[in-house]
Amino acid sequence: MVACDFADPAQEDAWNHWYSGEKLDDLLSNPGFVATQRFKAVTPRKAAYLAVHSIRSAEVFTNPAYKARGGGRFGDWDPALMTDWSRRLFDGVAESPGVGKNELLLIADEEAALPPGIAVTWLDGVDWSTVGQYKNAVALDASISKRGIAVVPKTGSSEISKLRGVSLFEPLTALKRKPAA
Repeated sequence: MVACDFADPAQEDAWNHWYSGEKLDDLLSNPGFVATQRFKAVTPRKAAYLAVHSIRSAEVFTNPAYKARGGGRFGDWDPALMTDWSRRLFDGVAESPGVGKNELLLIADEEAALPPGIAVTWLDGVDWSTVGQYKNAVALDASISKRGIAVVPKTGSSEISKLRGVSLFEPLTALKRKPAA
């Protein structure tokens, strides 16, 4: 999961167009990338944008093809415009669930107070012992040890949005999968 905010409202639409198109397509062209989807927070949070990438392993981040295609960078965009940037790897699902236009992605912190009826899949943060050799390439935020994800309907989500430790995100793109070879 990659989270960030964008500091220039005048360029934000162009940046979103680039990131949701060219950037995601470039990532999917790399060996080891399986699927990706972008989101924008509908609940207040430090970083409004979230990209969820499904990868085969952390090795993708040291692949020369990934580095050559601008992996971990933002193309011609000034890096100072990407604020509150963080990246974290999680284990728990082979591919993140696709979130449709009438749905939201729910992200729950460990201490989230979730009501009955919300089935969350808990993901474990990949620890340093597993990705230690990729630590510098991955630039991991190791502060999150566990995170819950769920797909919830947009209707009725206003009560969920008030829960402590819960963030809701609307999809900016459909789930994009690697094209068949």
